[in-house]
Amino acid sequence: MLEKILIEADVASTPIAEAVRRNAKDIEILDVPTGTAEESLRRLGLTAGKRVLLLKRFQGRFFKQCQGLKKEYSCCNLHTLAEANGCTMECTYCILQYYMTSPHLSVFANLSDLQGEIERVIHTQPSRIFRIGTGELSDSLLLDPLTESTRHMVPFFRRLPNAVLELKTKTDSVSNLLDLDHGQRTVVSWSVNPAEVGAREELKTAPIVRRLAAARRVAGAGYPVGFHIDPMIHHANWRDGYAELLDKLLDAVEPRQVAWISLGTLRFPPEMKGTMEARFPRSELRYGELVRGDDGKMHYLRPMRIEMYRHVVDGLLRRLEHESSKPVIYLCMEPPDVWKRVFDLPAPSNAALEHHFAENYWRRFGGGSLPEPKLSDYEGFGGCATEREPAQPSFVPISAVSEARFAAGASPGVST
Repeated sequence: MLEKILIEADVASTPIAEAVRRNAKDIEILDVPTGTAEESLRRLGLTAGKRVLLLKRFQGRFFKQCQGLKKEYSCCNLHTLAEANGCTMECTYCILQYYMTSPHLSVFANLSDLQGEIERVIHTQPSRIFRIGTGELSDSLLLDPLTESTRHMVPFFRRLPNAVLELKTKTDSVSNLLDLDHGQRTVVSWSVNPAEVGAREELKTAPIVRRLAAARRVAGAGYPVGFHIDPMIHHANWRDGYAELLDKLLDAVEPRQVAWISLGTLRFPPEMKGTMEARFPRSELRYGELVRGDDGKMHYLRPMRIEMYRHVVDGLLRRLEHESSKPVIYLCMEPPDVWKRVFDLPAPSNAALEHHFAENYWRRFGGGSLPEPKLSDYEGFGGCATEREPAQPSFVPISAVSEARFAAGASPGVST
């Protein structure tokens, strides 16, 4: 894993830096002047870079909109936080191989600035429940044994009037979470795949049996849990593999404690294929039937994706048929026509989907401590909210959705 940690001078006294010094038992720690390490670290190869962590101050905007908010997708309007960049795990399909401009890991130690930005933004729209995740360009819990970031973030979200934190991981590093006062304002979620896929394509991650054991532990501590069956990988035994995975998920965590379940299939920029093949010659992803989609990424053929989604959705609905408290089930980064063919109903607008997430969470976990969601409060907020940039309308008009069916809980991908 890590061999060296560099701490820049202007974050040396932050709680994150203090935690790293306390927890980095056998890792070399160097204090460096601010701004002097980045250039030399950029010259490291990807494998060597994964062994180095830089603690620094982030100068940009922490609070952003998920990349799914594009005109070709139906999007749930998740917001993301720039808390860290990079990962020591080696998933063969990981898009960080393409996106990252530096091979090393970075943790942004100016946590008070991040928290201040969150407070300022969410207070501009007090009637909206913000779902905010930290796992876009890093794994939310990978470095938590070192940084103890969750010990600051979980109680912080507990105090906010209208926000929910999502921690997304492929690890089993949940020990720091178990004694925190979370008030069900943090969802701990896992990216999951059948054991066969994980062993071949998700290297240096916790095996599925350990991820689910960790999910059981946090559920036992009262946290809502999420599952992301993403990216689904087409392979010889995919039908049985994903059917068995569904049973394992819902045996590990009772459905009443599952906040949401997302589905997505393999996708990556075409320019990344050469990197994947060079770094992971034993991976079978190169043999998939992939074509370039309207979004510029490589995808399985649309009929294949729809077949995979329907198989999993049908299995979930059968398993959840008699549950009175059901999670939201949705597609990630798919266009409205795919939603319609998977769920046999028109895709919801971005605003309607975000509202349903909020209503489902408010009813099942939020109680009186979150604002009761009203659809009218979401219709104008299809885009990212910031202090300086007003939110933009969602791309699918609300009139495209059958409001009667939606109100009855029959809208695609959303189970009441």
